[in-house]
Amino acid sequence: MKSALKSVLKRGALVTASTALALTGMITGAGSAAAATGPGGATNIRGVDPGDTDRMIERLCSQETSLTGVYGALNVDTGEFKTQDEYLRDVFGLWKPAGPWELFRGWCGYAEASSWSIKGDTVRTSRWIGNKGSEGDKETFVSGYSTKTFAKKSVGGEISFSLAKSIFSGSVGGSAGYEWGWEKESRFETRSEKSIPPCRQVAVTWTPYQRVVRVNPIFYVEDYEWNKGDGDRTVHSWRDRGYNTIYSYGYYIDGVSDKLLPNGQPDGREDKVEEKLDPSTCTS
Repeated sequence: MKSALKSVLKRGALVTASTALALTGMITGAGSAAAATGPGGATNIRGVDPGDTDRMIERLCSQETSLTGVYGALNVDTGEFKTQDEYLRDVFGLWKPAGPWELFRGWCGYAEASSWSIKGDTVRTSRWIGNKGSEGDKETFVSGYSTKTFAKKSVGGEISFSLAKSIFSGSVGGSAGYEWGWEKESRFETRSEKSIPPCRQVAVTWTPYQRVVRVNPIFYVEDYEWNKGDGDRTVHSWRDRGYNTIYSYGYYIDGVSDKLLPNGQPDGREDKVEEKLDPSTCTS
């Protein structure tokens, strides 16, 4: 089981390249920590280890992955995190543990945590057609819509579209397997006759039904090092606690996509909306 998970995380790490950031992320909090064992069998370190562990995992796993993994340094007294480049520049010119700074190397992956359905934002899908007369009228409305796909992070602001696509298309961390399709674009155009009351304007709206799939970035520990004054020591679990894979409960990535019906059409609800016109512009 350990070797299989390690293999998945190594494959996932190879696609975590530094690319142009394309999608806006969330800035909301995440609440209290969950139970210790979480997605992918990882252990939650939020509220256990010092510092902002959500941000630590986000920064650790946002690095470009080398052939030997990603590297990080944690000051266990203050909770400060540094990447390998920052540590070599700011703390010590060699990749060696020093004082309260403990060093680690490993691989990042993405484990599905949960999923749920929501209603997306309602959008107007036709032009407004007004009736300035004193009697009811009927008009043919042309309504069009195409499905939406996006991702957002709880910390870190933005996520590259290439990484989001690799996660939610199933090439990283396994397929989500729900009635949605990441980047499986579908569109429709409908024509329908609708009545327009006097001195009103009418339009057609669409409310998409969507699926959210949440993943937690997880870190597989390859090496963990420290030196308390009696020489370097290297272990192969997080802080020598016996667990090899960690995550921080408050750092997650949500993939959101419109649902598709079995025939491939977008799933949602069409509505007719009305607005009053200025009475001075209408026939009395």
